[in-house]
Amino acid sequence: MNAKKMADLTIEIIRKYYENDTSLFIDHVDENILWYGPAKGQFLSGRQAIIDAWSAETHSLTFTMGDTRIDYISSNNTYCEVMASFPITTHFPDKKDITMDQVIHITWCERTVPGKKGKQPRMLVVHISDLYHKHEADNIYPVHFNMIYNGYVPVVETGQLIYFQGIDSFDLYLKSDNILWVESISGGRHSILHTSKGVFRIKASITELEKDHPDFLLRCHRCHLVNPLHIMSIRRFSVTLDDGKELSVPEKKYTDFKKRVQSFNSASQG
Repeated sequence: MNAKKMADLTIEIIRKYYENDTSLFIDHVDENILWYGPAKGQFLSGRQAIIDAWSAETHSLTFTMGDTRIDYISSNNTYCEVMASFPITTHFPDKKDITMDQVIHITWCERTVPGKKGKQPRMLVVHISDLYHKHEADNIYPVHFNMIYNGYVPVVETGQLIYFQGIDSFDLYLKSDNILWVESISGGRHSILHTSKGVFRIKASITELEKDHPDFLLRCHRCHLVNPLHIMSIRRFSVTLDDGKELSVPEKKYTDFKKRVQSFNSASQG
């Protein structure tokens, strides 16, 4: 089973799910699925139980996903494991928002499905790990969550959601505004992303990143890219970021780099 394809399908299902489109999720539910929900006591067994629960659920909630990491492994030709971790913000009708860190673990298998050619990917186990005390009126979505738990600070992350391929068999989806600076490694073949959420080693070179994302990454050095949103100050011949990191800027490139930063700031303010 191609674990990478299952990782891509997983992120597509999760994105649509939190856009309140559950059709892709339902379409890939196995007849014998085990579903563990995000609240204590939320457990469903079997495809029909999933369909019944979702068809009975009504709510007016909307959601915003943040940076997402996807890890995946394949144990044999017919099964694989995919894990996704990300913050999810629930927007309530009363304008209150609550953000939680969520981990979703999906076991994929291949099945023969009537009416379809060849083996089809199906979700055999879905486990959503964040736990809170369930309100008796809630079924799938935490409609009454803000009545029983208010320990999280609302967070709505901004910027584009950008895909990166990690060096160690994981996929990464980061909001562009969370990327602080980028460092070249492995003789220029790969890069390290320094972000507000941690440090990640990815396969792309900084030359590729500079070409693909000129709207939020500027080269200040042959080995470094910076996100102008996080520049605190520029002085001869260095740039200081808002996390305190100081990067050098070659003397010959200093004037041009400073002009590009100023141009970026003018465009973002306009």
